[in-house]
Amino acid sequence: MLKGTAKLSLLAVTLSVLSSGCALADWAKNQQSQPVAQQIDLSKLSPEERAKVEAEIAEDQKRLAAEKQAMLEMSLIHEIGEQQLQFKPLLAKLYADNKYQLLWQDKAAERQFLRDYAAFVASGISKRSGQSLEAIQQSEQLGGLTYDVLLTDAFLDYLYYAKNVSQQAQRWLYGSNGYKAQQPTAEQLNEWQTATQNKQLLEFVNSLSGTNRLYHQTLAALPSMISASGLSANGKKLALNAQRLRVIPDFQDGIFVNIPSYQLKYYRDGKVLLDSRVIVGKNARRTPVMYSRLSNVVVNPPWNAPTRLINEDILPKLKQDPGYALAHNYSILDSRGNVIDPYSIDWSSIGNKFPYRIRQAAGDSALGSYKFNMPSSDAIYLHDTPNHALFDKKDRALSSGCVRVDKSSQLADILLQEAGWSKDKINSVLASKKTTSASIRTNDPVFLYYVTAWIDNGRLQSLPDIYNYDSQANFNGINWSVVSKYL
Repeated sequence: MLKGTAKLSLLAVTLSVLSSGCALADWAKNQQSQPVAQQIDLSKLSPEERAKVEAEIAEDQKRLAAEKQAMLEMSLIHEIGEQQLQFKPLLAKLYADNKYQLLWQDKAAERQFLRDYAAFVASGISKRSGQSLEAIQQSEQLGGLTYDVLLTDAFLDYLYYAKNVSQQAQRWLYGSNGYKAQQPTAEQLNEWQTATQNKQLLEFVNSLSGTNRLYHQTLAALPSMISASGLSANGKKLALNAQRLRVIPDFQDGIFVNIPSYQLKYYRDGKVLLDSRVIVGKNARRTPVMYSRLSNVVVNPPWNAPTRLINEDILPKLKQDPGYALAHNYSILDSRGNVIDPYSIDWSSIGNKFPYRIRQAAGDSALGSYKFNMPSSDAIYLHDTPNHALFDKKDRALSSGCVRVDKSSQLADILLQEAGWSKDKINSVLASKKTTSASIRTNDPVFLYYVTAWIDNGRLQSLPDIYNYDSQANFNGINWSVVSKYL
């Protein structure tokens, strides 16, 4: 068994790799000055002894790493004093590795970052980020390493946010207290450091805010909306919605559905190929914010009723009148796909969870003539509807979450003809009432997004907040004078 100083011979290499800087070098020297026993030949130990020795070595390596990290953090505190940092362990290593040289030499990149970070703070998404911005402002006169470290601390927060907001949009941008800063990945840190070393930091910072022109126009309007009393009501709404715009690309190619506008626009090369009214999820069954790509078009799709809709909507009606199934062309199916006669079911024994599936036959289903599939964890897709009169309503938050498209036949014509179908084939398949699908050949994305206010060519555009997302933003505690300074 490896004991005492005998272990040090196996740890010497590890120690020399871990150690850096004068203080650490002295510490390492003291550690290695102890008597060192002969090397241990682990191959001569029993499996149990070897496992124990290796566990002790691993534990010592862990201890040495922790001691080194503690010394790095002490060195950082010695250089800049006590500061409320979000990423102290990482900052200690970054600056030690860089021999405490300043990382923010590019002043244009610094100004751009502070502008983008102030816009992020103005959205009310992160109270902690507001504290970081204030700390930067308070240390600005000091300059030097302290200011540089505080800049980097805030930038790590912003880098994590910018790199992850598109995947976390529903949680971070449409609720309260959803965002919590975490350390960026090693790959993301490497991107930033490479850009810094190659004097491309400004380009890297600009790339983090995306290409959406409405985002940039909306951001540019915010400074004029800040007064001595803070950001105006319209300004707060715009600040929040600017962050929602940044997660979608500019409107060049793809299908874009702004949920509160009840409108779908299909762009090709920046031009609108199709503009259609849509119906979106009711407040109780909201259409989620999401990104996907169309995979196929289904002609004459059957409709498999979602479990929630069955239990909440259909089941109570079936209990009252089993004939409701036949009247709406519903088939009740067991787990093997066998059709169950609704009159054979003992409805009094059925609780709030229906033990069967419900399907509506192809050609006469709630999905109408077309279904446009796209990968989605929420089973969300675009589809037609047999009831087009609903598109005349002003408030069209009526569905169970999927998006009904008024001009679904025009959308299908575009996609099916690109897949090689003639107009005659489309009509023939429709008339057959048989379910037929065709793979999508276009690679255009689909964005379901939720934006209620923006600036377009200098004009304020506003929509009703149909899901009450805007009211969940928290603007308390924001130092608007600091935000105004950097915006």
